[in-house]
Amino acid sequence: MDWLHGILNLIGLLFWVLWRAGTMPRPKPANHIAGPAPRQGTIFKHSWVYLLALVGLLVLRAVFYHQFGPGLDWIPSLPLLHESPHFRSDFFPRALAYSVLSFIRWLGALYFCWALLATIKPEADTAKMWRSFLRAQFGWLGGLSAMILWLVAILLSAGLHLLEAEWMSLVNVRSESTTFAQHLPALIVLDLRAAVYLAMGLLILYLLNSFVYFGEQNFWKNIDASGKRLLAPLSRLPLVVGKVDLAPFITLGLVYGLSFALRHTQLAAWLR
Repeated sequence: MDWLHGILNLIGLLFWVLWRAGTMPRPKPANHIAGPAPRQGTIFKHSWVYLLALVGLLVLRAVFYHQFGPGLDWIPSLPLLHESPHFRSDFFPRALAYSVLSFIRWLGALYFCWALLATIKPEADTAKMWRSFLRAQFGWLGGLSAMILWLVAILLSAGLHLLEAEWMSLVNVRSESTTFAQHLPALIVLDLRAAVYLAMGLLILYLLNSFVYFGEQNFWKNIDASGKRLLAPLSRLPLVVGKVDLAPFITLGLVYGLSFALRHTQLAAWLR
């Protein structure tokens, strides 16, 4: 059941992304006298279908968990720092709470990834669609600086975790003795791990593109440009040995160490 739950969360994120992508600039009609040109428009008429599909997915899978979870002896849980509240699926309000709360955790982590991509986005013409896509994900805040977008991601994560705490208390799955407010910064940091893993993936692709020629596709041009922006903090250090630039390897090692330090068990041990 856990693997099915993860797949459904990914599908839910896809619905969210497609809904938000409805605000992206779209080309003018082909017969326009000025030719195809970007034009900011309102949300696509049919993009709301994806939002409705997301709501339907969260509700219907809660019904599915309620119907089949007890027979499979499946008791889902959401880990906090020092406890993992269990949501018994034989009680529908708890099944619904688990369906929604587990999704919004993924959503909060996704916006840290968007903030990272907004920080390292290339300025070349080949990345115009990338920039428009990220702007659409953040809505009217998308045109602001990367620092503001990081703040938005942090506040969103905090708000979602506060909602999570209240809903857990409402369905009586969280211990009243838990000092949730004290653990809130650590829970936000756990969401930040998604951006750390994304940075590792981008660095690996950047290294791969440095040693293997994949052609002149825009995707690899953008990977190269974003990788260089990730490495910018180390650009002034003498890290070139012969013809080998050690900066990507050092940065990848630092990011991997950070991902290790931000593990759930590690943060829980530090806060004991």
